[in-house]
Amino acid sequence: MTEFNGKLGKYKIIQTEDNTETIWSEYFDEACHNLSGAYEETLHNYILGCAIPDLLAQDMEAAVLDVGFGVGVGLKALIDQVGQFPKRSAKLYYYSIELDETLLQWSLKHTLPEVHCELQTLETEHGLLKFYQGQYLELEIQIFVGDGRVTLPCAQLSGRLKPLDAVFQDAFSPRKNPGLWSTEWFQFLKEISNKKVLMSTYSSSVSIRKSMLAAGWSIESARGFALKRTMTKANLMGVTSAELLLQLSRSPSLEIKDK
Repeated sequence: MTEFNGKLGKYKIIQTEDNTETIWSEYFDEACHNLSGAYEETLHNYILGCAIPDLLAQDMEAAVLDVGFGVGVGLKALIDQVGQFPKRSAKLYYYSIELDETLLQWSLKHTLPEVHCELQTLETEHGLLKFYQGQYLELEIQIFVGDGRVTLPCAQLSGRLKPLDAVFQDAFSPRKNPGLWSTEWFQFLKEISNKKVLMSTYSSSVSIRKSMLAAGWSIESARGFALKRTMTKANLMGVTSAELLLQLSRSPSLEIKDK
């Protein structure tokens, strides 16, 4: 099978250069990953970008948000990291969002069949929140179906979210999916995070950096994956360098705001 149909149109399966797969979305007209390597990109941008090995080594309860689930490579890479800490006993909470449930089901069966067997599909009262929930190794997993700007606030209000320690900001690009890159989105992420949270993303867009700053995040530029020159890391306790602030001030690009 080289493609399949989802609720948001067709998905084409693409083999990347590290022999792991990603998909191209007809709806967003983009691939979920850099074609130089889906798994290697995830390690670089998110596992290392959010210092996950250091977080796991502390053997303390922690929570990770993966924005969004896509092909499931973020969860797979996280599980692989957990496997490198066999003596770890503290709970690790994994949250993710996925707009297209058909893609979510395909990804769980295709990328994470062992996890798929452990998950239940649940709904809250009046069908306000649909999510997949289960446990695998030390991970408590919850994947919320629908628009993350609606499902995550709903999950928070229902007491389903622990304060975040890491955010994999891996949504489709700001140009194609601006709602998950807006100042309001980053303000919400700040509200549901620990003070020591680390956020990382493949994007180095001036607009998203300005949105992060406006929402109260400190940012830094880091080396990007493969041929991508830079990426962005953010936190709530650091200070953005004067040099980076000057660079951003010289650009006419504006922060992204919800309409």
